[in-house]
Amino acid sequence: MDTLVTTPLTTPLTGASTLVGPGRLLFERFMARMEHGDLESLLDLFAVDAEVLAFDGVRRGHAEVGRWLAEVLVDQGPGVLVSTDRFTEDGDVVRFEATITSPEGQVRQVYGVLVLADGRIVRYLSGVMADLNGAA
Repeated sequence: MDTLVTTPLTTPLTGASTLVGPGRLLFERFMARMEHGDLESLLDLFAVDAEVLAFDGVRRGHAEVGRWLAEVLVDQGPGVLVSTDRFTEDGDVVRFEATITSPEGQVRQVYGVLVLADGRIVRYLSGVMADLNGAA
């Protein structure tokens, strides 16, 4: 089993790129589409029979996953990636921790696990580690 740890994407002093696997590329597309709040293109990253596992339930299939994504975009707004704090790609499993901000300035540390197959997300576990609003 191949494990590829690629944090950060570029080295701080030289700006030289590190190895970038297919999971990292999908993660980057996912975050970019979240930033733009484009539900249709975001949902296109998910397999037709994808599952989203959240604390408030499991969503299965494009229709349920699409409703969940729409709720997230309405409740939290688009998320602008501030930093990818940790990233690991292990075969078809991507694990990440990131700091994101909303257009209104709400800052959150989030985590996620993406399971991939055939270039799409088949399973997604998402969560918030910390809400940094009002932190000194």
